[in-house]
Amino acid sequence: MTAKTALEELRDFFEDEPDLEAATVARGKGGSAVPEVRVLNLAGDAQEFFRAVVKSAVVDKIGRWSLKKLDPLYKPDPDEVEWERTADIEAVELAVDRYRNLSPLAQFDAGDDAYKKRLLYWVVVLSHTDGRQAFFFRSFTASAELERKRGAALVAREGTFRRVEERIFLFEDTIDCFVFDDFLYVVRKRDYRRIFDQLDQIRRRAKRAARALHRQVPIANVDEFADACSTDSRMADKVLAVQNRDYFNTLSYDRLKKVIEEFSLQIPTEKRNGKVHLVFRTEPNQRFRILKLVDDDYLRSSWTDHRYEVNSKTDPPG
Repeated sequence: MTAKTALEELRDFFEDEPDLEAATVARGKGGSAVPEVRVLNLAGDAQEFFRAVVKSAVVDKIGRWSLKKLDPLYKPDPDEVEWERTADIEAVELAVDRYRNLSPLAQFDAGDDAYKKRLLYWVVVLSHTDGRQAFFFRSFTASAELERKRGAALVAREGTFRRVEERIFLFEDTIDCFVFDDFLYVVRKRDYRRIFDQLDQIRRRAKRAARALHRQVPIANVDEFADACSTDSRMADKVLAVQNRDYFNTLSYDRLKKVIEEFSLQIPTEKRNGKVHLVFRTEPNQRFRILKLVDDDYLRSSWTDHRYEVNSKTDPPG
């Protein structure tokens, strides 16, 4: 069984109308590594909502997706889905094993504010009579509960406004990742990382990559730069991509100086012990400047002689 054939079989699996259950998952109390699970008691129309989400977000797109092996450094295109065997990702394997049987778990309590503050994601489990199961995950936080402003919440029913006393939760019609037949499929990479704590690993790697860049191109406030790369997921992705470039080991300030001057980049410098150091600036419109510089984002057209800042690069056609 390959990731492609398993994905194709998911369509038939879904059309057989397997049973549907759903639950929310939160971080464990007191920093515990064991997440807390609360089952959602769903009325018929709520079940049909989640079934429709799975259909529109996954099943209807199966024939249009291009599959690629999961790569932490790769930024997939909108029509690409990455896959990996669940046995190779411990956090995913443990989660799937735990959600195979939701019936003995406690039910979701809308009044449990402490639990809601720790919410991480929801999971929908489809179970077929033949024993096969599929698991669908979506990031979910306390912000999903619609906040009430001062005054009363009113809803119009049959032309009459009535007061809403119930707690209201917003469930988005999106799936971040799913598991079927021992394969994980990642649709939305950033939220997948958040769900399965992969982001912590990425952040540690990003911090090391930032310091590796500092060894090639000295950065005066390298601690501040490394911290920013490890806490901003966009910067983390960028610095990891830079470290993977084939020219990374040849980077130097002397090579970059002409680009800084040609494009009039506002990157301050300091001289320390005879070496020029770049200065990282934290302002939103400046914080990516060094990363864009070393990722070769500033280019001159050989045809028009115009200068450009690019946001994506692909190899030219062969």
